[in-house]
Amino acid sequence: MTELDKSASTSQLNESSSEAGSDPAFLSKSLSLPASYVDRIPKYLSSAVVIINGNVSAQDKENPGSVDSELVTPTSSVSESDESNGRGSPPPPGHINSQNYLTFTESSDALLSITELTEVISSCQESILKSEECSEERRWLVRRLIELRYRLAVAKETLNQENQSPISETRVLRGHHFSLQKRSVATAKAMKFCERCCRAIWTVLVSWYECLDCGYECHIKCIENTVRICANVKRAEKPQYETNICPETNLAEQNYKCAECKSTINFRSTWQEPRLCDYAGKYYCPLCHWNTMMVSPARVIHNWDFNAYPVCRASYQLLTLKLHKPLISLEKLNPRLFGLLDELGRIKKLREDILVLKRYLITCRIALEKNLAWKFCQKRRYFLEDADRYSLQDLIDIKNGALESILEGIHNNLTKHVKVDCEICRGRGYRCELCDNKTIIFPFDSGIDTCSKCKTAYHHKCWHGARECRKCERIRKWSVVSVDSDDS
Repeated sequence: MTELDKSASTSQLNESSSEAGSDPAFLSKSLSLPASYVDRIPKYLSSAVVIINGNVSAQDKENPGSVDSELVTPTSSVSESDESNGRGSPPPPGHINSQNYLTFTESSDALLSITELTEVISSCQESILKSEECSEERRWLVRRLIELRYRLAVAKETLNQENQSPISETRVLRGHHFSLQKRSVATAKAMKFCERCCRAIWTVLVSWYECLDCGYECHIKCIENTVRICANVKRAEKPQYETNICPETNLAEQNYKCAECKSTINFRSTWQEPRLCDYAGKYYCPLCHWNTMMVSPARVIHNWDFNAYPVCRASYQLLTLKLHKPLISLEKLNPRLFGLLDELGRIKKLREDILVLKRYLITCRIALEKNLAWKFCQKRRYFLEDADRYSLQDLIDIKNGALESILEGIHNNLTKHVKVDCEICRGRGYRCELCDNKTIIFPFDSGIDTCSKCKTAYHHKCWHGARECRKCERIRKWSVVSVDSDDS
């Protein structure tokens, strides 16, 4: 463009701006602008003309915000590097009087309604199509379009947030007791995934819901789509484990639908492939079955198989809740295991000895004051109730050898109190009446047998050589003498 053309263009723009300032109807007619824009144009148009021509007055230089802040470019601040790259340049002069190049500030863009922003975006798209390829004009138009679309997205998001009701701190849905978890840096150590949509939960940026009973986690937007019943409710309805190994049902019985969300599944689709749950024996879609590996209780009971198999998310949560619950009566379900595995026999003997020690402790004043029995069995208090029930975690610990060492520690601590520390408990020991050995013995000692009726302790060799318990014999004689005396 020659100097003569520049001066002519500038004079035309100045005339347009002066006419616009005096006659808003002229702008509405000549620029084809909406009526809501007319009152805003004169000030911004004149500022754009001044900057394009480079004619900045001394007053504007002292107060640069009076001009620069009014001119919106795709970047809110223009640095020297931006100018060199062309990113902070003002709008092309040829479009200074068009609807797409109204020089609004960022705050003015935010004041536009969603309808107005949509109209401006449409007009900007048309101008891009009409502009010359790879030109500075199209380059600026594209940047302006990106900025306008961003403003529109922010406006829509703000409107949605205003229309939404406040997020409830707690929700009860399908048995779940959801609690709103606030976003926090501390929760970002482990990646969390939504149980409904399988997408990541960015705990640093957003809040989410978590069930206080089963640990079900989901986005706030996904909570209404929850179809899974709380695993804690299922555990209350059916406390016992499934003892059949993978009771599989075919897809035809499920009508080729996921057992949980009822979405269509088939082996022909990679995205909707059926996945078999080894615990429930049903097929699930990939959203409900993440191939989470878990030990199957039925395989442990019948085959002593501790390999992990893929289970669905519902079964995983259910097994996790039952993991430490003593629900397995192993001797009733598979008694032959105790004859095949020596460690099971040792575990059973230790648990029986702990029950015998409990009888000493609950009658000892010192032990009750110190709460010794429950102190050492704090995490597995069912050890003080019976010797037959096991949890799935107990069986896993038996396999790796951890449970035997735990029971030995409990046994040694309780034995130390009865035989060494407490004189009251030590005075309740026995002497074998079948031999001349005067050593005090206890029913929980090794190599000791007890009478099934009166619980008197004897040495193992002495007991098997005797015909009858001496104490039971005395009791029977006393009962006969008392009956004769009553008759006389």
